[in-house]
Amino acid sequence: MSNISKEKMIVDPQIVEYFRNIKQVFIYIIDKCNLNCVQCLYKPNNYFHIGRNYIELDMAKKLIEYFYGLGARKLTIMGGEPTLYGEEARKPLLCLIKYAKEVGYEYIRIDTNGTFEIELLHNSQFKLLDEITFSMDGPTAEINDNIRGKGVFDKCVANIKEGVKLGYNCDITCCIHKGMIQRDSNNQLYLHKMILFAEQMGIKRINFHDLFKSGIPRDMWTGSIEISLEKWFNVWAEIQDNIKRGCYKIPVRIPQGFVTKDRFDKNSKYYGYCSAKTGDRVLIHPDGILRVCSLMIGTPYGIGRFYDNKIVWDKSGTNELQSHNMEKFTPCTNQSKSNKYDPFLPVCVSFKPQQNEFAWNQLEWEKNRKE
Repeated sequence: MSNISKEKMIVDPQIVEYFRNIKQVFIYIIDKCNLNCVQCLYKPNNYFHIGRNYIELDMAKKLIEYFYGLGARKLTIMGGEPTLYGEEARKPLLCLIKYAKEVGYEYIRIDTNGTFEIELLHNSQFKLLDEITFSMDGPTAEINDNIRGKGVFDKCVANIKEGVKLGYNCDITCCIHKGMIQRDSNNQLYLHKMILFAEQMGIKRINFHDLFKSGIPRDMWTGSIEISLEKWFNVWAEIQDNIKRGCYKIPVRIPQGFVTKDRFDKNSKYYGYCSAKTGDRVLIHPDGILRVCSLMIGTPYGIGRFYDNKIVWDKSGTNELQSHNMEKFTPCTNQSKSNKYDPFLPVCVSFKPQQNEFAWNQLEWEKNRKE
């Protein structure tokens, strides 16, 4: 990976103003991945590149240092598959983790498919991570590997067990797909069983993502394993009830997804959370695009670009903020365009009530809750 000038970055004032409340950075360090998951949000990034499919190490360092200077304290290293950054030697990845600690990030995590060589967990620089998040999509090999590929479940579980044994803070991220809302012979939801499975392995927290087809670009390439809104309300209510009754030993972050108009109107400041409006995060991609909303991944839309030691504000029609009412709390703008789920209103995919998460706690968003 080539060197980049060490001179100070030139940054548009709009970038500085917009990110005055930034809490976290998601750096998609490489688009390359060794899997081909059905529901992958990043397929366009993985399949097509005009230029590089990774961020050069020197530029990655400068970007995370710059956004730390604006106020970010949590860093998530993502892909593609981030453990492929630097290929077999992994030196650039390990160097970035170490550098982020030296810069001052309070919480550094990596989001991985968990198929890396187990020896990586024994590396002293890798041990600087505050969290390893493993992506899994089922509590059995049959369910998980149907989504993520043959043999993936066993490799990921082996790395989780080794990570837990070595004292890592291990989390799981799981997509809510058709297989997860089925029930076993004892009438237990596989979604429920996934949480119990995570507990048994020593996982510290589990985070769920939804896969609704809500009229957004990613609907075109994320497979056909989404669930219906009707079924989701029943499932969500069941899991929420379990959480309230203390059925789980670990925190469960689960998206609400939708809310009635009446409930939204009664507490729009709470349900109207939108990362595009708060500016609490930045998503940095190898194609040079800076985004805020993950629903825009795989599109030309973003809020800025980085190149040639510069970070520039997007002044064109591809600025992702152009359709947002920045002065008002509204349902999710990007999902509301299709009005597909009327009379229910979509909320941000990152809106997970009472979630125990570093950046969410820094935002103190739960203070807006009235119920």
